[in-house]
Amino acid sequence: MTQKALFSLLIGAFIFFQCEKKIEEKTATIYTVNVEKIQAQNIQPSLELFGEIKSEGKHEHSFLIDGKLSAIRVKEGQKVKKGTVLAQLDRVDYQEALKIAKAKLDEANDQLERLTKMYKAGSLAEADYNKIVFLQQQAQSNYTLYQNKLEYTTLRAAVSGTVSKIWVKNGGGISKGEPIIRVINNTSVFASIGIPENKVNNIDYNKECTIIINATRDTISGKITTLHPTASKLSRTFRLDILIDNKENKYKEGMLCNVEVFENGNEEKISIPIQLVTKDIDGLNYVFIKRKGLAHKQRVITGKIRGNNIIIDKGLYANDELILNPPINLMDGSAVKL
Repeated sequence: MTQKALFSLLIGAFIFFQCEKKIEEKTATIYTVNVEKIQAQNIQPSLELFGEIKSEGKHEHSFLIDGKLSAIRVKEGQKVKKGTVLAQLDRVDYQEALKIAKAKLDEANDQLERLTKMYKAGSLAEADYNKIVFLQQQAQSNYTLYQNKLEYTTLRAAVSGTVSKIWVKNGGGISKGEPIIRVINNTSVFASIGIPENKVNNIDYNKECTIIINATRDTISGKITTLHPTASKLSRTFRLDILIDNKENKYKEGMLCNVEVFENGNEEKISIPIQLVTKDIDGLNYVFIKRKGLAHKQRVITGKIRGNNIIIDKGLYANDELILNPPINLMDGSAVKL
C-alpha cells in the first residue's frame, strides 16, 4: 500500500468515527419528559391592598332585647374568655311567652296533621289546606322567635379580654342596644385596609382574606368583620377591618401588612406550579412547553400566587403541553419525548 493510499484510509476512518460520534451526541440530547395539557380554571378574582394593624380595642356589650337586669356575673378588672356569661335579664316573662308559643305550635301541628289526611282524601279544598299550612308555619316562626328571645336574656362576652367598665346595676330596666359592659380585647387585632369606592360593592365578604405581616413575614387568614359606611374624603376609599387572631401577642398596632381581598364571581385563568417558572439571564420569566417533539422556551407574564401555584396572565394557552420535569440542561429547541 502506497503512502498516499494509507493517508486516504486514515482520513476516511477519522471522518467515519467523527460522524458516528455526532450521531451519538445527537441521540443523547433527546430528553424524556412528562407533560400536562394546560386547562384554564375558574379562579376567584382578588385585590391586593396595603394595610395597617390596629388594635381591636373596646367591645361594648348590649342585650338584643328589652328587660329587667337580674344579675351581673363579672366585676371590673376581671379577665374573661369569649362566651363567658356577663349579665342576665329576668327570664320569667320570656319563659311564659315561649310556653304559649309552644302550645300554639302544638295545636297548629295537630290541625295540620289532621287536615293533611283530609286533603289527601279529597275532603278538603286546597285553599283551606294552604291556610292551615300558613298558620302552622306562622306558629313555628313565632315559637323560634321566643326561643331566641329567651336565649338573648343571657349576655355573653364576644371576645376574650378584660372587663373595663360596667354601666348598670342589678334590678334596673334595660333597653335593647343599651351599652352594659365594656370588654377590652387583648387577643385579637385588625388588619385595616382601604377598599376603592368602585370595588366596595363587589367584595366577597364571606371569604377569608390572606394577610402577610411585613414585620414577621407571617402569612395568616382573617375574616372581614366591619365595612365602615363612609369613604375617606382624601383617598375615596372605604375602611375595611379584618379580624386576626393574636393569642401570642405577635402583631402590634401600627405594623404594616399586605392583604388579599376576594371579589365576587369567577374568571378563567391559567394556573401552574410555581416551581416550573424560571428566570433567564435577562430576568424574564419562562417555562418549557413541548411542541412537535421539541422543547420550546416560552416567555410568560405571571400574576398572583395562589398556594403552590402561580397565575399566568400571558404566554400560555389552553392545550399547550407544559413540561413538568425540565432537565437542568434542557434548552430551547432540544428534542424531547414522553
